[in-house]
Amino acid sequence: MIKPRILKKGDTIGVIATSDPITEDSIEEINKSVKLIEKLGLKVKFGKHAYGNPLRLWRDSKT
Repeated sequence: MIKPRILKKGDTIGVIATSDPITEDSIEEINKSVKLIEKLGLKVKFGKHAYGNPLRLWRDSKT
């Protein structure tokens, strides 16, 4: 089993994709979470798919 190293101050956490897109309604909650992570000394980086979920749009178009 491969075990990742322990996170330390200055490391970056990447948000690749969320289960739902980040919208105006959720941005306040997202910002609170980012601030909490940054208080721990970590950095947060959002990937291009964090702001929208193309698979969700595809799934919704099939129904």
